[in-house]
Amino acid sequence: MRYIIGVDDHDSPVGGCTTHFSWLLFREFEKIQVKLEGYPRLTRLNPNIPWKTRGNASISFVVETERDMDELLDIVWNLSLDYIENISKGYNYKRSPGVAIMNFRHDPLLEHIYWKAVTDVVTREYAVKISEKLGIKTKGGRGIIGAIASMGFKTGITYELLTYRRRENWNSPRRVDFNTVMNYDLAFFPYVYANVDYVSKEQLIVSHGNDPVLYGLRGLKPSVLLEGLKLIRSEDVEGYQLFETNQGSDHHFKTSSLKPYSSFVGDVTIKKVNVMRGGDCMLFGYKFPVIVYKETGELNQAVRYLLPGDAIKVYGAAKPSAEYGLVIEAERIDITELKPDQMYINPRCPLCGGSSESLGRNKGFRCRKCRNKFKGNKIIQERPRSVTIGVYQTRKYRHLTKPIFLETIYDSKEDLK
Repeated sequence: MRYIIGVDDHDSPVGGCTTHFSWLLFREFEKIQVKLEGYPRLTRLNPNIPWKTRGNASISFVVETERDMDELLDIVWNLSLDYIENISKGYNYKRSPGVAIMNFRHDPLLEHIYWKAVTDVVTREYAVKISEKLGIKTKGGRGIIGAIASMGFKTGITYELLTYRRRENWNSPRRVDFNTVMNYDLAFFPYVYANVDYVSKEQLIVSHGNDPVLYGLRGLKPSVLLEGLKLIRSEDVEGYQLFETNQGSDHHFKTSSLKPYSSFVGDVTIKKVNVMRGGDCMLFGYKFPVIVYKETGELNQAVRYLLPGDAIKVYGAAKPSAEYGLVIEAERIDITELKPDQMYINPRCPLCGGSSESLGRNKGFRCRKCRNKFKGNKIIQERPRSVTIGVYQTRKYRHLTKPIFLETIYDSKEDLK
């Protein structure tokens, strides 16, 4: 029999990680002759949810086994409880792990809950209703939402290779050599992404939480990520797992709404730009203001040069606001139209070409050089703009954010094996 299984919510502030749990689970599967098919899927969910787990990721995978569904569900759940008790201590931190299983098949309703979970808010009651309709068997609490949502994610867009630390190193600082990470990233661009911030000279692959992950490499080719294991110098790792992911997909922008914590995509005509104390920018011109945080780097700098009448498309998140009712937190802005930045200047003197000064409304001008008085009209002069039409994006990628350069190579799938 072939089954698809989903798991979620196995981390905590003091340890554990859902991907690490799945890696341990796959090792147990090998012992009991449960065969993993293809790559497991690492699914990032709605990044705007305030009560999300640290990485906001759930895992799903397809297996083949002679065991029946109930037996396999019990095996996964018992291992889940053991992980929560002995590694993550999740129940002490209000974690609510969940596992789900069903006969493997593609179903539009299952795909629907994936899209809802990546763009909107999904309640446990809604997930239970979907599971009953589809014949999904579940155990656990809130984690069944992410588990079922990941089961509805059909096709990997990108890949991530995660390495796991030896247990004796969990409480010590992570050791990963930055120069080898940078050399690796430069050597395999554009098939790797979001591994290094070249502006701040910071490696982005290293985990910073209290979890067993050492580092994660993101890219488009499994073979390239595996090459990173050879080239990057670090502390010894206990193991690694390669995942298909929805990272770098922009899936969170698939739908748009103005409900709190939902994704938003919309056109805005600028009326006013306010640079606030601290450096955040507020853009006015839509039903609700758009906020561009200082931390977005180049995006924040670009919007400072917008003028009334400029047209933009905003990609972001709708968040509740005590002052405005709702604000849109911008993640990307596409400038689609720039109005001319015009100023009026006095005409040059017709006799000597010198600059002139106005004598008053409808009274003409006087040359500052030769003092000639003459009639004329002010001249419209266009100033160069400090921004151009195009896409501006936050430097600090969210997991789901598609780096701009990836747009050009998504169509070359035959080259990405």
